[in-house]
Amino acid sequence: MADLRKSDIAAQVAGKLGGSKAEGERVLNAVLTTIHEALADGDKVVLTGFGSFSVREVKARKVKPIRGGQAGQLITVPAHKRVGFTAGADLNKAAQG
Repeated sequence: MADLRKSDIAAQVAGKLGGSKAEGERVLNAVLTTIHEALADGDKVVLTGFGSFSVREVKARKVKPIRGGQAGQLITVPAHKRVGFTAGADLNKAAQG
């Protein structure tokens, strides 16, 4: 099981489109930029069959750090936002083998 990196995906996209590796990279970058911009605007991105990306609110909470000078003491992690991903049905099937 190997890591598939962005450049590997760009090369595969180029091969499937019959173009150069540079074209594949341009296409992949355009898709990723579009997803990035949509999430920055607070939109949900749904790729049917693959999955959906959304910005989620995480509430403030208290945790015990396991390292550092405050190990064992409760510290507060402030409320923040994070990107969430929910896999679609087709992706879940593919991952099952």
